[in-house]
Amino acid sequence: MSGISIESFFAEVKRRFYHFSLEKEETLRQLLALEENANQFTFVCSDEEIIAPEKSLLLSKVHEAKKLIKQNSTFIRSVDFLHNHHHEYFVQLTYAKRHRFTEEDLFEWSDPTGEEYSCLTFKQLILGKIYQKTVFEPNLLEIDFQYRINTHSFLEDKSNGFTILEKCNNKFFPLSGGKSLTYMDQSCMPIFRQVNPFIVEMMKEKDQIPFTWIEIVQARNKYDLLCKKYPKQYFSKKVNKYPLRYTYALQKIQPRVSEKQFRRISASVEQNKDDIFPSEVFHGGRKNSKEFCIDLLVSYVSTVILSKDIEEEEYDVFTAFLSHYQNILRDYLFMSFELKEKVEFNFRTAKGLERTHDLLVRKYNLQKAKRLKDFKLKQHEKYNRLKQHLKKNPCFTLIKTNKELFLEGANMHHCVYSYLEKIQRGESIIWKYERQEYRYTVEIKKRKNGRYRVVQCYGKYDSFPDPEELERIVEEVKAIPYK
Repeated sequence: MSGISIESFFAEVKRRFYHFSLEKEETLRQLLALEENANQFTFVCSDEEIIAPEKSLLLSKVHEAKKLIKQNSTFIRSVDFLHNHHHEYFVQLTYAKRHRFTEEDLFEWSDPTGEEYSCLTFKQLILGKIYQKTVFEPNLLEIDFQYRINTHSFLEDKSNGFTILEKCNNKFFPLSGGKSLTYMDQSCMPIFRQVNPFIVEMMKEKDQIPFTWIEIVQARNKYDLLCKKYPKQYFSKKVNKYPLRYTYALQKIQPRVSEKQFRRISASVEQNKDDIFPSEVFHGGRKNSKEFCIDLLVSYVSTVILSKDIEEEEYDVFTAFLSHYQNILRDYLFMSFELKEKVEFNFRTAKGLERTHDLLVRKYNLQKAKRLKDFKLKQHEKYNRLKQHLKKNPCFTLIKTNKELFLEGANMHHCVYSYLEKIQRGESIIWKYERQEYRYTVEIKKRKNGRYRVVQCYGKYDSFPDPEELERIVEEVKAIPYK
């Protein structure tokens, strides 16, 4: 490890926290069936911080559960810990010096004789159940523990140096920077601060971006980290002033926006007044996808333009309006990407977004019309009951062909045609709705529980439907019996 060896790190953890170790006291060792080992320590933790055993609610519940099973062994076989008490869990820290296997070792029944390496393992043990083991001796009661186990390993040797891995499905991978390093990071921060202050800085940024902990540990700061990971790209030292996810977001959106727009977004990042790329945007999903870039740009526009333009004091009303304009924005971005146009946000209001969107819809439809081939849309079986039910209602007309879908978007001045791929995959189905003066485009999906649900309903120019008419549409779809 940069500035400290694994062995020294283990010794420092032992010096600082041994008095919290469950192996220290015989009663606690017996309670959890722990082995006495000079190179192994087990701690109770909550929210990545070691807590004193006498303050642990989890330990007291373990004691109660074991007592309950012993006193009622005939009737109670196990006690489940479905809801962890105060989010407590155990962390087992083990240090060992081992040898790697050589080819010769594979043909001999002997211990490995290869290169020596140091291994420091952090196991997070999340208690799920305490249960009676099956034994074949009468009057013998053995109690065991069932854990969900997560493992992080620090490895070090002369030829390969230092690395940090996580175990997943019995395979080891470099540990991602957005994850906990030790499962007790809060307690270990003073030690890591002595090793490399940058480690502590990155412990506070829990973002799912493609940087590994070994890359972070071996860097001095964000600028150094980025230069090492992307040696062909230029970075300003200003990147040290704001979260790493901002720089990563800028990298992703740069090819999608105009130079002028990129300068605007970069300026917003450097001012760091608003959280234009919050952590939630980076949770899950593929970071190389078109959808991820759309999420980033929606987050930027929502923060910098839409949320400041929508003047609604009531939170529910504000959220509804914001969601509506975000849908329009997503359609606009999707069409821009389809047309391979660089995005530039030349509007300062929500109404300006609507006008910009409508202009692009016309352009998008014209482009599509030039090379439009008509064909029947895929009819997915899961929508059969929906079709049988709605065909009895003259207000609903199923859109069945590619051309019908295109004309619906052109006539209604919205981008429903961009949903073609979703429809073909069976993710949703599109209907025309017309009753008296009401004319809407309706998108319906099938939920996992078998029910059908109206997910979108818009009039011309993405206008909101009449509330009572929307209720009529929703109730009509809800009336379909589900399996």
